[in-house]
Amino acid sequence: MNIRSLHIKVSLSVATAALLVVALSSQYFYQHSYQQSFADSERSVQQLLETVRATAAIAAYVGNRELAQQVVDGLAQNDIVTGARITVGNEVIGQQGKAPPNPRRAPVTLALYGPFDEEEIVGELAVMPNSSLIELRARDSAMATAIGLAAQAAVVALLVLILVYWMMTRPLVNLSGRLHRITPGDGGRIPVTGLHRGDEIGQLSGDINALLHTVEAMLEEERQLRHRVELLETRFRGIFEDSSAGIFLVRDGGLLITANPAFFRLTGLSEQQPAGSGHENLANSVFLDSLEAGSLIQLAAVTGRPHSADLRLRQSMADGRERWVHCIFSPAGSRQQTATIEGVMYDVTERKHAERRSRELAETDTLTGLSNRQLVEDALHSLINQRGPGDNRFAVLLIDLDRFKFINDSYGHDAGDRVLVAIAQRLRKLVRDSDVVARIGGDEFLLLLNHAGNLQMVQRIAQKILDAQQVPIAVQPGVLEVVGMSIGIALYPEHGDNPLSLRKHADQAMYQVKRSGKNRFAIYDPSHDHSISQGE
Repeated sequence: MNIRSLHIKVSLSVATAALLVVALSSQYFYQHSYQQSFADSERSVQQLLETVRATAAIAAYVGNRELAQQVVDGLAQNDIVTGARITVGNEVIGQQGKAPPNPRRAPVTLALYGPFDEEEIVGELAVMPNSSLIELRARDSAMATAIGLAAQAAVVALLVLILVYWMMTRPLVNLSGRLHRITPGDGGRIPVTGLHRGDEIGQLSGDINALLHTVEAMLEEERQLRHRVELLETRFRGIFEDSSAGIFLVRDGGLLITANPAFFRLTGLSEQQPAGSGHENLANSVFLDSLEAGSLIQLAAVTGRPHSADLRLRQSMADGRERWVHCIFSPAGSRQQTATIEGVMYDVTERKHAERRSRELAETDTLTGLSNRQLVEDALHSLINQRGPGDNRFAVLLIDLDRFKFINDSYGHDAGDRVLVAIAQRLRKLVRDSDVVARIGGDEFLLLLNHAGNLQMVQRIAQKILDAQQVPIAVQPGVLEVVGMSIGIALYPEHGDNPLSLRKHADQAMYQVKRSGKNRFAIYDPSHDHSISQGE
């Protein structure tokens, strides 16, 4: 038996309440019944005295002792009286029984009046009540009343317990058992019998059924939501896993959090290395342009906006070419969280190499591989724009080949092309990599000598170029020709502060060489507006 069950709790509560009520009511009714019984006994004694009053008064008036004794004898026959006497003045004329030495109650007295004068007291009739009997009868009566009340209370309590169990506890137990047998989602419901239709049990069953319906609806909605989430997760995972673009997350200044397989294929990093345990500086470990990559990550974190650029990776292509990616760095997550940057990289190697080839074609002379006129013009503008006050000068050397027309006309265009290629290779070898060597058309070349510190250095380079041309060039198999050149030189900023004036003055110096015998160089002299020849 489960003492925690509702039925036991209700039974114990009702029994306790019944015992308390019975105890209190029995005490009250016991006292009330006792006093009532005692009063009834005293009233009976008083009535008994009234019945013999007239006879006792005659006996006292005439002083008839025999009659008085008969009266008290008759009174003593009653079991509620232990003794009686009739007195006239101080004389006792009739007496039956004796008063107890310490009576618990005073005797009951009755004044006797004369038969002819109702105001004349002729004697006194005194009766000693049987207090023990009267009290015993009163207690018996009170006890009987209390027992009867206790019995009624016990019966009522038992009936209440039975009714509570039958009408409330038992239905609740059945309701709980049926509810435990129902699994949410299986469609089970608690039946409502006609006995409880409309009462609290029926209402509770209806509420439970409504709650089960709500729970089932929520479970179904959650099931559908989970199914949609799983579909989306599968779809996005597929996009993440199968994407050709590298997708990754970085945090804390470049710490790699996670990345998809395409990222590892592009960068060459190990996919097996646990995220967060390595690649602590993604910019350094992945990008050749690490400073620019780190700056883009910081910019995205600080500004909260995407930033992108074409960057080179440390891992090169299989054919040795540089691998290029276009990277977009975007902030991810909320601002309250640690800054996390989402990166997406696309392989743009082919585009970058195509752009470079296009740029090279646009800026390179296709025959000699040197820079063309457009590139040298841009370089000239750039040098002038970058020069500030006090910066080193640079020199412009305009070169025209001597006897090129003769070779071209005598041996054909192929021979002329071979001469141009040979001259280009020699010029490229004679200057620094930072200097610009360009073919600007026909047999004309232009050299930009950076950091031409002094005039002697420029003259020395020009002379080296002239000396190098003394080596014959094979224009045809077995046919060698020496090709000279005329060089005009203009210096920045002495001979011009813009590309046009520099080229013009270099050109004037070159034609001065042509006019003076060719195969020489000349430096433009702005003071005399003619050039100074510097030997062959």
